[in-house]
Amino acid sequence: MSTAWPLVVVFGYLAVSLVIGIAAGRVGRGDVADYVAGERAFGPVVMYFVVGATIFSAYALLGTPQRIVAKGSDAFYILAYGAVAFVPVFFFGAKVRRLGERFGFVTHAELVGRRYDSRFVTGLMGAATVLAFVPYLVIQFKGAGVVMAAVTGWSPVFGATVVYAVVVIYVIIGGVRGVAWTNVLQGAAMLVIVWWLGLWVPQALFGGVGAMFDRVIAERPDLLVLPGPGPTSPAQYSAEILISILGFSMWPQVFMKCFTARSARLVQLTAVLYPTFLFFLVPLLFLGYAAALMGGPADDSVLLWLVSRPELGDTTMVVALVTFAVLAASMSTGDALLHAGASIVVRDVVRGGLGRTLDDAAQTRWMRIGVLVLALVALAALALAGSTSIVDLLLLAYAVPIQFLPLTLAALYWPRANRVGAIAALCTGLGTCVVLFVCKLAAPGLYTLLNPADLQIGVLGGAVHLVVLVVVSYLTPPMDETHLEQFAS
Repeated sequence: MSTAWPLVVVFGYLAVSLVIGIAAGRVGRGDVADYVAGERAFGPVVMYFVVGATIFSAYALLGTPQRIVAKGSDAFYILAYGAVAFVPVFFFGAKVRRLGERFGFVTHAELVGRRYDSRFVTGLMGAATVLAFVPYLVIQFKGAGVVMAAVTGWSPVFGATVVYAVVVIYVIIGGVRGVAWTNVLQGAAMLVIVWWLGLWVPQALFGGVGAMFDRVIAERPDLLVLPGPGPTSPAQYSAEILISILGFSMWPQVFMKCFTARSARLVQLTAVLYPTFLFFLVPLLFLGYAAALMGGPADDSVLLWLVSRPELGDTTMVVALVTFAVLAASMSTGDALLHAGASIVVRDVVRGGLGRTLDDAAQTRWMRIGVLVLALVALAALALAGSTSIVDLLLLAYAVPIQFLPLTLAALYWPRANRVGAIAALCTGLGTCVVLFVCKLAAPGLYTLLNPADLQIGVLGGAVHLVVLVVVSYLTPPMDETHLEQFAS
């Protein structure tokens, strides 16, 4: 088979994504409500794919098989949290959608800051979110760069630059519609390709999925025991699941999708249907066990290593399809992060936190500039940061949305929560995470003393946040009843 096929598939896919994203920009009014929330008009199919494809990133595609090889069934934590992670959205999502339409909210921090009548809360939430987005974006850039290097021979940084030049163009022009329309293509492509791979590879190498697991039981039973053969303790494993459940719906790029739905009922329907997207992970688990039996490397290259095995014959086209799937996973998350990050900087940090007055056209223009700037920052971080530092930064990144959970639920359902309590809780929760993160890197002994079980720092920060929110809110005067009535339903 011609070695040109991978190039044809990759660049053909990039061209189609670019056309779809640009076409999306020709629909709608082009104002802020359209650019950020799609005029709150997304239907069930688009909502399903925009949520699912946004969440499952290049890290899921490349990292799930890698985690099986390195830690065995520890990788099942993704299924454990994913099955219930959208349950909170089912209950609060409809109310968020109604409040968004009532007040014109398009970001998470706008809603929370308005409820507590605090520009500081809005600005701090926005700034913390954007900082957390950077390492998350680096993972998407890294995934794109790895597969582009395998297909083209380019350096990973240059490959990521080419891919994300396409993403930046269609996000700048198409806004959330560009993100959503391309996510439908990307999500469908991921589902089809990974299921085909997940069934074909075990069949070709071992005679089927059942035969493959017979060998796993005989040769590597440690890969089937929770929490796996790695150094993860049961407490750490449980904390990983807990932090993922609690923080899942608090990632602003996920939370903001509540504002894009056609109706409040559709938000609930999306929450009910979302767990079916987890079937996307099952074939990736199969591929991980196949790679473990074959002696594959315990790093992000393991998927490409597996599908390039000579035992599979000529895999030129297979490598092309894997590249297609990884790029789809990377781009479907990266575009949402770039779009959400730029929107948050303008709406939450500049307009909400700093109180700068910007008309509709200026907001949209600065959001488009922000997409480019955020992409350049992530690209620079990819070029400068090593893999260890990225992992460390992700630990802090995932700790951030946990701090928004008590604040958000109290804003929606606990009238006694007030401005003073919200500010104190947000500062102490985020501060706890930063202190633990710095101690982990610079003073391991102190970190062990503060966190002897080595739990996720987000869980500890969230616990501190919750206690401070409740105690300070009870010790200070409640907010005005007239203000609270606006958020009662």
